[in-house]
Amino acid sequence: MPYFGRRHERPDTGGSLRPSIAGRAARAVVLSLVALCAPAAAASRTAAANSQPPRITQAQAELYERWRSNINRNQMLAHEAGRDYLGRYPEPGEYAAHVRRWVTAYERESRKLDFLRLFKGQQFPELFRVGDQVLAEEPEHLKTIIHLAYAGYLAAGKGDDSFGDAALAHARRAVLLVDSGRASDWQPFADREDALGHLHFVIGELTVKTDPEEAVRLFRRAVEIGGTVKGTPVLYSRLAAAYVAGRYDPLSKDFQSRYAGKEESAESRAALGKVNGVVDLVIDAYARAVSLAGDDARYADARRRWSEELTRFYKFRHNDTTDGLEAFVAGVVAKPLPQ
Repeated sequence: MPYFGRRHERPDTGGSLRPSIAGRAARAVVLSLVALCAPAAAASRTAAANSQPPRITQAQAELYERWRSNINRNQMLAHEAGRDYLGRYPEPGEYAAHVRRWVTAYERESRKLDFLRLFKGQQFPELFRVGDQVLAEEPEHLKTIIHLAYAGYLAAGKGDDSFGDAALAHARRAVLLVDSGRASDWQPFADREDALGHLHFVIGELTVKTDPEEAVRLFRRAVEIGGTVKGTPVLYSRLAAAYVAGRYDPLSKDFQSRYAGKEESAESRAALGKVNGVVDLVIDAYARAVSLAGDDARYADARRRWSEELTRFYKFRHNDTTDGLEAFVAGVVAKPLPQ
């Protein structure tokens, strides 16, 4: 996922979710529905040919045939006929059982398609409602869980944090499923590492306001895991923001309250050293964001903001100059993350 789509940006970040996720997943669901329907059609034809059902009316036979004949050529009509059949003839029996199984399966897969449509349109309230229905039937449906996690991330990027808790729970659940080894379908991601890297990013993003230090751990873990998220500038801009919120701001305020306007001492030098150490981490993270953004027009506005923050912190550590900054940015990505 080399680019996070059209980011619904917060003031200090850029980028967003790749828009191809919903489209590819929707095509996969359509194919699975076709495959699921074929056995039902074959079974119904076998039952109709070989069983000895109770006598049925001409109207009942015609309605059953309307359902059966449309299974492969027009599933919407088949669904309409199947619902009509079950409403008129709900009695136990092979015919009703075949229709009921197919209608149930069709509605289950249709909910998944509807879910993906809502995701693409970012209709978040309805998306979470339908997603809950899907998971009520299939609690470990990984695609739905991952998409709900990303939906919360996207909603938060638009300033709506009302889905944050649910999305965070879904993201953590997805990590457990992937780590358990039970998951084998990584779509929309390339593989297990790609999925885990992105999920750690999402969890970090959803926790950065309440626990920036935990977000630092999660963002760094996303880098360690790898996958395409490792090459996105947004990850490093958010890591820088987490460093600032969780480490720099508290240390800077403490230093100012205890040592501002006083003579330098061994104690104040040690405290300043801690501040400087965090500033170096912030510089490194923002430099990676700026470097990876490059000349990509999608990141143009965000890159300007990141560059301003990078310059501010770099000057703090280099006697109010930018000497060496350009060379530092050019080579930073080749280096491992500093500890």
